[in-house]
Amino acid sequence: MKRLPDIVVPTLLPINVEEVTTAHEPKQISAGASAELLAYHARKRLICVRTLIFLAPLVALAALRDPVASVQLALGGGLGVLNMLAVMRQNERLVEGRSSRAVFVLNAQVRVFAVGILPAAVAFRLGQFWTVGLYFLGFFLPLALYAIEYRRSIQRKL
Repeated sequence: MKRLPDIVVPTLLPINVEEVTTAHEPKQISAGASAELLAYHARKRLICVRTLIFLAPLVALAALRDPVASVQLALGGGLGVLNMLAVMRQNERLVEGRSSRAVFVLNAQVRVFAVGILPAAVAFRLGQFWTVGLYFLGFFLPLALYAIEYRRSIQRKL
């Protein structure tokens, strides 16, 4: 960092500026960390595809039995993937220092409220409250698949 000269403002006392950064400098990432980061992003893409592959036949079967159940399952799966990606992105921003903890918590609260009220509203509107369980099955499926895939990647390293 360059040391800047003292700044004197006529109406104020002199200010000594010790450190000034004008732009974010790229962080140096080791080769191992870079490989882990690539694997992390690959896992995210893989889980999005696996969730779609896993839920598509279940949604089709549910549509044969009850269209509302298939809507809830598909809605849960779609919002579950979006929520997983949003949570991961917020975690990345928090770690990088580009987001405060207060913003992180506020975003989490909004997501929890939205994903909790949406299936209840759909079930209430359509009169089939038991379908809320299918929504949450679809919603948490991407997180469960990610946990399984992450465990496999750790076991492969050992």
